Amino acid sequence: MGRNVGVDETIDALRALELIRDKDLATIRAILKATLIKDFTLLESNKRGEEEKNSVIGRITHNNYLATEYYIYSPIESKAKLPNFIITNSDLIKWSKIAKYVKEITLNYEGHRFKPKDKGEIDMRRTIRSEIKYSMESPYLIKSIRKINKSNLILLCDVSGSMKDYFKEVILLSFFIKRNIPKSEIFHFSTDLRRVTNLFQVTSIYKVNIRKLTLAVSYGSGTKIGEALYMLRRNFGDLIHSNNSILIFSDGWDLGDLELLDREMRIIKRRCKKIVWINPLLDELHPPETSGMKIALKYVDLLLSLNIKKSLSY
Repeated sequence: MGRNVGVDETIDALRALELIRDKDLATIRAILKATLIKDFTLLESNKRGEEEKNSVIGRITHNNYLATEYYIYSPIESKAKLPNFIITNSDLIKWSKIAKYVKEITLNYEGHRFKPKDKGEIDMRRTIRSEIKYSMESPYLIKSIRKINKSNLILLCDVSGSMKDYFKEVILLSFFIKRNIPKSEIFHFSTDLRRVTNLFQVTSIYKVNIRKLTLAVSYGSGTKIGEALYMLRRNFGDLIHSNNSILIFSDGWDLGDLELLDREMRIIKRRCKKIVWINPLLDELHPPETSGMKIALKYVDLLLSLNIKKSLSY
């Protein structure tokens, strides 16, 4: 194609060719174009008289009259600018409600201790102690309930290329989680994992420093969820314990090691209180089909869509 490529691009191309069984010349050309060319602005600038460039990265042609378009992302780290977006009042209301709902379902859980409560169950131990205290003349049956303990939250947001249409939602979710749960920790990941908690410790969504955020995180790169979870456990393992829940915001596309994803999800599941996953692509007609999402479902306590009222639990 007249361009220098490295080892990483070559590996991408070979992996893509292995995935497609029926390959004609047009298909092979499309695969090589999608995997070997990382910056399409350079390619488009050299073409004259063609249509305006679009966001489609690969085109695989099955017949002369039929073409199917796919998004294909490289696991190689890259830097992409955040798209311009407008935050409306409805956005603020919606994501504030989502954050409050997440707080409600993740931060409260029943502990081992009990406290007296009229609407609870009969507590024989407390009742007997009361009888002894009052010389077996106490006429009361004491009732109690389990104490409600408080936990904290770790938020992991996928900012890879497949999530580029939801970067605004990532910003909103990160801000409102930090606002509603002050002790929460915020991480963004693609091919790497970055702690961005301090960037969301602001009083207004409009005060979030987008420039610092884009410098800190590789927005638009490939997705390696397993590697991100491993980095979280290795570098911030003290945050993963039985009093903390983990919230993951991702579409489940993973170009990394799926065995690593399975292992890390299993380890983190044993160590944390609860795992909640929000998939922006999820709805009742389109259940999760990606390999990464299918692995994650074995360990997720609750799977949510952006429409909280119609969320699916597993």
